[in-house]
Amino acid sequence: MTPGTGRQRVLLLHFTTPAVLGGVEGVMGTHALGLRSAGADVAIVAGRGRAAPPGIEVIRIPEVDSRHPAVLAVGAALARGEVPEMYGTLCDRIERGLRPHVDRADRVVIHNALTLHKNHALAGAVERLAATRPGRFLHWTHDLGWTDAQYSGELHEGEPWDRFRRPIPNVRYVAVSTERRDETCDLLGLPRESVSVVVNGVDVPAILGLSEPGASLARRLALYDADPLLLLPARLTRRKRIEAAIAATDVLRSQGADAALVVTGAPGAHNPGNRRYLAELREQAARVEGVHLLYALDVRPSYRLVADLYALADALLLPTGNEGFGIPILEAGLHRLPIVCTDVPALRGLAREDATYLRPDADGEDIAQAITGRLAADPEARLRSRAKRHSWPRVLRERVLPVILEDAA
Repeated sequence: MTPGTGRQRVLLLHFTTPAVLGGVEGVMGTHALGLRSAGADVAIVAGRGRAAPPGIEVIRIPEVDSRHPAVLAVGAALARGEVPEMYGTLCDRIERGLRPHVDRADRVVIHNALTLHKNHALAGAVERLAATRPGRFLHWTHDLGWTDAQYSGELHEGEPWDRFRRPIPNVRYVAVSTERRDETCDLLGLPRESVSVVVNGVDVPAILGLSEPGASLARRLALYDADPLLLLPARLTRRKRIEAAIAATDVLRSQGADAALVVTGAPGAHNPGNRRYLAELREQAARVEGVHLLYALDVRPSYRLVADLYALADALLLPTGNEGFGIPILEAGLHRLPIVCTDVPALRGLAREDATYLRPDADGEDIAQAITGRLAADPEARLRSRAKRHSWPRVLRERVLPVILEDAA
């Protein structure tokens, strides 16, 4: 614990900081921010790179860098099968640099340094430190030198090369995929159940190009976790049959889906009965988790915010009784969004054979079945569903934080 705070102290160790562009560095930076948000006291230990992400402490030990001159010299000799005299000296130097920081930490998370031979002396120093500190070290395995053909001429029988293909005592291994777990277990001789799989994530709002208001609304309404996320961009009038969309969401959730529905519009301006309809919808929505009437939430979406919702959505849902044109069909087409809509002439004239059609009187069961069938038959929709499960907030909450923080408690 960090003295006086009650917060767990977590060190993340890699050759370079997240400011150095790379996949491992990016993952480590996101972990650092997630750990800090969860209340941990986080520091990154690296040999090279400026401070990043903002607000995360960086501890620089130059010899941790894979490109430090002494590290490169030792690595070149070892690649030839020679163990130079300065190897032991370099191990000592790195160990001395790491020791005070390791002693203050509840958890030390090492990225790649024990399975990828980019800094032999760093691996040796970590092994020494772990020997007398059980339960403190995790190794996050992204790559393995011994199983990668490009390194076949650089690794030799015996020590210190064997360190990268044997388990280091008092270190628990984590792998970023099932494939990496299996490789790690086969190489190190570990049982598969002893190596956790913690997948990498994706920055959904950045990849989709969401505006800050759109990303903020998605966080507020937990839309990143919705599967499927249904979008109904329509005014709150009875002919739009929004109550049927709410009923369909209820059916999907009762079947185990994390379905959510976002209705973007306000009550129609010219019919006094629309206010009564709004009251009915609010009452119905209050009984179904995941239903969001933006008007009832005091959200008046701009066109940009609606575009963000199209980018986030898994399907456009229009269970309308009748329609004069159907602009949402065109908008959904531009967003490559699957369409489930009523079979009325205006909508069919635009969507043609590229939508899944509903009867004008379709109930919640009918609509839910149509949505499920359409998304199950669409390979892009299936891949999108899997990709959304890799959103960073979800991966951090469900995978990363439990392995690092709860196991260290």
